[in-house]
Amino acid sequence: MIYYSEQLFRIVFQLKVWQTEAERQNSPVLLVCEEAHRYVPNRGEAQYEAAQSAIRRIAKEGRKYGVGLLLVSQRPSEVEATVLSQCNSWIVLRITNDADREHVRSVLPDSMSGLTKMLSGLRRQEAIFVGQAATLPTRVMIRSLSAEQLPRSNDIDFDKGWQKQAMTLEQIDSVVTKWRYQCK
Repeated sequence: MIYYSEQLFRIVFQLKVWQTEAERQNSPVLLVCEEAHRYVPNRGEAQYEAAQSAIRRIAKEGRKYGVGLLLVSQRPSEVEATVLSQCNSWIVLRITNDADREHVRSVLPDSMSGLTKMLSGLRRQEAIFVGQAATLPTRVMIRSLSAEQLPRSNDIDFDKGWQKQAMTLEQIDSVVTKWRYQCK
């Protein structure tokens, strides 16, 4: 399964690289990596090398091409710190394991690392919300954000892109042709 995920991540990334800016604006992609510790483990095992490489690149470069990455893990201490450090927003639920809390603390900006002390005391569905998408570090009950609370940036607006129609086969074929012949 990891092999197929790695291939999918690479194909989606290359598809977005070869889209025009307008095409990227209209079709942002969010790749969800559930159980992220299996795909980008802190251990550096050879069997994960290709997946780690693909996810690292998306974490570092994806935003400018309209590719977002959502990492989900109940064991953040087992997820590669390099990839976690590229995350610009965090929603952290209750964590009682000392190693996991320490790992989260190590990848948060220094000004926010003290927040990890309260993670073991969070209630069900309560989280600490920090980063670019949060005006201030906040303790929240999980809910949807209003349009006014979303971050303003030069990154592709995923929310607006997802409200449009999916790409047609002809549009995908056009992007693949540009990719194949290396011309935009």
